[in-house]
Amino acid sequence: MVDFPEFVLRTIFAGLCGLVIGLDREIKNKPLGMRAYILIALGSAALMVVTLNFSLSSIANDSNMAIDPTRLIQGIVGGIGFLGAGSIMTTQDGGHLRGVASGAAIWGAGAIGVACGLGYLWEAAFIAVLIFVVLNLSNWFRRITGTQPEEAVRGESAAGDEHHQVGAAVTKGKGQ
Repeated sequence: MVDFPEFVLRTIFAGLCGLVIGLDREIKNKPLGMRAYILIALGSAALMVVTLNFSLSSIANDSNMAIDPTRLIQGIVGGIGFLGAGSIMTTQDGGHLRGVASGAAIWGAGAIGVACGLGYLWEAAFIAVLIFVVLNLSNWFRRITGTQPEEAVRGESAAGDEHHQVGAAVTKGKGQ
């Protein structure tokens, strides 16, 4: 069983890894900020540790009860997928998907929580750093190449507000 000090370590570490991702999203003024990513990682880790403890408890040793802690991982993946889909949904017309990177980062925060809950702290830290790098790689690449993100071409600000005059001028210029 995972004792309480180890539980605290795993869940706090998961929260800190979620913070790494959340800071990136917060700095970029994304709808989901650091609190969401911290809570997702923290909650996933806590659920995983509690499930592990239950599966190793005397209650779970009842021969009439079938316990499979890996089913929780499936549940977390499904729940995180639901949250990620919510971050991708948009009310804007035009068929453009927004928030896909945030949705993927939510899924990554859930994976971090599962890894921490299972005691794989180094792996969780690596995942957090890797997600942070990937989230910033496209911005770095755009600066190096001098290209603009799609939002700038459509005339939207980072917050998603449309500037119709700028957007119309850019669209008009494309067709000529």
